[in-house]
Formats: sequence, structure tokens, C-alpha cells
Amino acid sequence: MEQDLQAAIDALNQGKIIAYPTESTWGLGVDATNPSAVHRLNQLKQRPNSKSFIMLVADLHTVKPWIDWQKLPPSLNPLQDWPGPITKLFPTNTACPHWLAFQDNIALRMSAHPTAKTLCQAFAKPLISTSANTSGQPTLNTAEQIHVHFGNAIALCVPGQPGGLAPTRIINLRNGAIIR
Repeated sequence: MEQDLQAAIDALNQGKIIAYPTESTWGLGVDATNPSAVHRLNQLKQRPNSKSFIMLVADLHTVKPWIDWQKLPPSLNPLQDWPGPITKLFPTNTACPHWLAFQDNIALRMSAHPTAKTLCQAFAKPLISTSANTSGQPTLNTAEQIHVHFGNAIALCVPGQPGGLAPTRIINLRNGAIIR
């Protein structure tokens, strides 16, 4: 696993797209701080650049400067239910890269899946997390299907098995609204 993990980190640092298992299914990911890599992922998935992605993080440290903490309820514990299969929308401030924000929010998740969690901890930067499919098509369920469908556009598939859970719940932390 350590060699696979290092290969994934190297690929991400080079702006390449990787696939990795998550709590629900296989995900595709790139370095969220690399706008060219995010653009290539949008092209690969055939989705508009205006549509935002969920980011996996090991902790809130790397994204803390992008969050407008004053727009959150004072009693809120942003780490509640994490790590786990829940995505949280945080309000952004002007420091947040524009390609990561949607309607002044960023979507963050701390994964409990062992492979995704280890990957995020080792990468130490936000990682885009999106289902392994072309937009609007069924999600691909195996590393082999990913390689066949996307070919060399995917640098590597990190070994592991997805958890098989339903897509993560998304909650807006400003008002507690459940988005999905």
C-alpha cells in the first residue's frame, strides 16, 4: 500500500487524475489547489466548469483560510459526525479559489474510508472527490471499468474496495439545511 500511496501522491503533485475507493464508490480526484488539474477533470467527466466539486480533507487546517467562520452559527461544531460519510457546505471568503466555490460555499468531507483517509492525510492538501463516471452516466464500480472507460486519462487507481454506502449526505452549515 505504501508504494501505491506514494505513486498517488506523486501523480497528484504532477496534476494528474487518480481514482480511489471511498465510503460509497470509486472516486476520481485531483489536487484541488491546481486549477489546471480541476479543469482537466471537468473535461474528462464532460461537465461544466461552473459546477463545483466536493473536496476531501484530512482536517480543516488546509482550508481554514478559505472559510468565513463568522457566517457559521457560534454553537456549531464543524467536526461533528466526522470523519464519516457526510459532506458539509462551509461559507467561503475572498481567499477561497474561485474554481472551488459555488454560491459562496465549499463542500468538504473528511472520509472515514481507510484508503481515502490515508490518501488525504499523506497528500496534506484538499483533494477533489467526484464519482468515477462521465457526467450523467452510471458510476463505474471497479478499477478495471475505470481503466477501460477513461484509459490513460487516469494515472492510477489506488488499490482498495469502496464501502458501498449511499452517496454522502450534504448539509449546509449556515442553516442546517439538508441538500442531499
